[in-house]
Amino acid sequence: MNYQSSRSLSNFGAPSRPPPSPPSHIGLIVYPPVAEFITIGGAAKHVLTNNGASRLVIKIKCSNNRLYKVSPVYSFLDAGSSRDLEICREEGSARNDKLLIVYKEARSEDTDPRAAFTAETVTGRIVLPLIVVS
Repeated sequence: MNYQSSRSLSNFGAPSRPPPSPPSHIGLIVYPPVAEFITIGGAAKHVLTNNGASRLVIKIKCSNNRLYKVSPVYSFLDAGSSRDLEICREEGSARNDKLLIVYKEARSEDTDPRAAFTAETVTGRIVLPLIVVS
């Protein structure tokens, strides 16, 4: 009998696959790629850069909205431009938390970034780990 390790397979026995890549004309970079905090709280500033050829609409999700606040949550980002992402952490114990930055190409008629995310289509995702050091 030939047994495979359960570690090499995802749920239901299917091989795990990386998420699909966004189209080449859409791109987003987050710098720095990790946010570090201490248990008493603090703030971090990151830069979101649209390195693609299309305007993007961006939504930030957090695994722990009790300890973390982000600004902006929704935004547009023109091709070739950058904007700051601010993350504030309240005092609390260390956990494994993350931000999920989801983005997609904005339509020319989109004027409200929140409304642009009513449809469930998402083109790209970036995970920003939120690391707490003691």
